[in-house]
This record gives sequence, C-alpha cells and structure tokens, in this order.
Amino acid sequence: MKLLKLKNGSEEPDVLVTSTMMSLRGLLGNNPIAFYELTMKCRDDSHEFFGNTEKDLQGLRLVEHGGKIHKSIRNIVRSAVTGDGLDLSLESPLKV
Repeated sequence: MKLLKLKNGSEEPDVLVTSTMMSLRGLLGNNPIAFYELTMKCRDDSHEFFGNTEKDLQGLRLVEHGGKIHKSIRNIVRSAVTGDGLDLSLESPLKV
C-alpha cells in the first residue's frame, strides 16, 4: 500500500486519497452545502450538520454514523480545502 504525504503532515493510503478527492469534487459541483458542512465539521468537531447533509455524506462514506468523521478523511479534507465561509475551494492535498 502506497502512502501519500499530505499538506497537514499526515500520510494516507493513495487509494483513499484518490477516492475521497473524487467524492469531494462531486460534492463541490453537485452539493456545495454538503461540501461546506463537511469542511466545517472537519475543521471543528463541535459543528452541527445542517438539514440532511449528514445523511448525504454518510451515503458517500465521508461521515460515519453518529456524525463522526474518520481521521483519514479529516486529514484529506483539511489538506485539500482552502478558504473560509462560503468561499471554499479544492486543491491537491499532497505536500510538494
């Protein structure tokens, strides 16, 4: 299993980084509210999901039951999402 070094200093399996980034790109394009909610939850664990976004994110396997986010997903989101508020963008999570 190949590990990739992320911007936040963590190392995550390449297949997980690739699949998570695909899901994040889809969210940003098709469900920006869920993208925002996931980002906020990854940045602040006390953040409460809005509406049905938790279920949407569970369907994509980005959030576990009970609203928990796996450490690896959190690392990828924190490394890939930049900006604040509604001005979020997605870039490569890899450390160069």
